[in-house]
Amino acid sequence: MRNLSPDELERLIRSHRRLKVSLLVTIAVIIAGFVLMVLFDVPFPSGLGVGIGVGIGLLLLIPQRRLLNKLGLTNVEAKAIIGAERERRTGIADLPPEARARREARRASIFLIAGLILVIVFSVAAFYFFGQAGQTVEEDAPVDPWFAISFFTGFAALCVGPASLWQANLHKRKADSWREIAAQEVH
Repeated sequence: MRNLSPDELERLIRSHRRLKVSLLVTIAVIIAGFVLMVLFDVPFPSGLGVGIGVGIGLLLLIPQRRLLNKLGLTNVEAKAIIGAERERRTGIADLPPEARARREARRASIFLIAGLILVIVFSVAAFYFFGQAGQTVEEDAPVDPWFAISFFTGFAALCVGPASLWQANLHKRKADSWREIAAQEVH
């Protein structure tokens, strides 16, 4: 892994922060757009959605990729440098291995609980959504807001739930590796 000067490191961290903020703002705008489309009965553009999403993603990544090319870094190296700097700034890097193992085990438990809760939320939302989806509705009947809420909630839980379970597994592995390091230091 390449060592960066303090100025280069600060530029990398600022660029990464701007990328995360841009991503969150874009997701919020897209969700708000979908909600407005549902409220005003505007049809969803079926073929354009994927292309627009890929285009937005590529546009968001242009400044980050340009900086990484200028610094001569790959994505993996940049993530490792940012992670190491975050640990150094927060003081986590100075913790002994057994404390880091406990910290990672606690994070694994939190992600596991969140993932399991999201699996339950997905199950409830899917049960309601698919139960209502097959029913005939009169033309002038009021719109059932819970139908749309169950779709978006179920979709969000389907996206975030497995990611939370995956993060729980990653943190459990990190905790195990820190426990091994702590055991090697004792011997």
